[in-house]
Amino acid sequence: MKLSIITDEVSQDPLVAIKYAVAQGIRHVAVRSIWGKNILQCDDQDVERLAELFRRHDLAVTSIMSPLFKCLPIDTPGPHLVDPHFVGFQPILSNHLDAAARLPALAAAFQAPTVRIFTFLTAEPIAATLTAPQIDSITQAVEDWPARLAAVENEYVCHVRTLPELERFTALAGLSAVVDPCNSYLATGSDGLDELSEELLARTVDVHVKDRQYGRYVPVGDGTLRWPQIFDRLHGLGYSGTITLESHLRGDLDGLDRSIAALRKWVTP
Repeated sequence: MKLSIITDEVSQDPLVAIKYAVAQGIRHVAVRSIWGKNILQCDDQDVERLAELFRRHDLAVTSIMSPLFKCLPIDTPGPHLVDPHFVGFQPILSNHLDAAARLPALAAAFQAPTVRIFTFLTAEPIAATLTAPQIDSITQAVEDWPARLAAVENEYVCHVRTLPELERFTALAGLSAVVDPCNSYLATGSDGLDELSEELLARTVDVHVKDRQYGRYVPVGDGTLRWPQIFDRLHGLGYSGTITLESHLRGDLDGLDRSIAALRKWVTP
């Protein structure tokens, strides 16, 4: 397994984030927002400047953490959801469809093997089934992408929320998976330990790691999720892909330090 951190959890200044990663001995990063902009708002000059910084410091980009399809499945007038993790990118379907055409080139510029995507926002408090047209919107938007580049994350405010739902949808759509046990926990109260199947992990290209306690995010290992057992299962099922720290402790370097120290105990068996 390779451990990756998200640059904007450290700083919007990529050089600060890069120096932090290097000091931690981490050689892999994921990109979501930078210089106060969503990665999808960066122009070609921004992208080349950022890619050069990563090359200069010998860091590999594991994922473009795009907001693709974290929006309603139809265009609606505002006001729109403000998502602090997706700086400046409005959840409007037409914007997302335009972005889908650019994302493969963006991934190629960073030599990133994964672009994270979602399955439309839903207001339903329980699992809501994607309609055939909604599934078609997602699959058609990425049908010309390189194989395995598009990776669906289970997200508790989207249609695919849990690990069984993620397994079924990615098998149906022929897409890769980003497994997020904490999002499953927020959706159902289960961290997905017993639902990490061999079939799901065969499609998985990234596992996101964060932790919760008393209704808030805490350093990984300090919360209620059974991370030691989850990693035992990942090792037992032969998972060897990316582990991305998505702590939601933006700017809390002590919390990031503690999370990384915990992950180091589990990433290497």
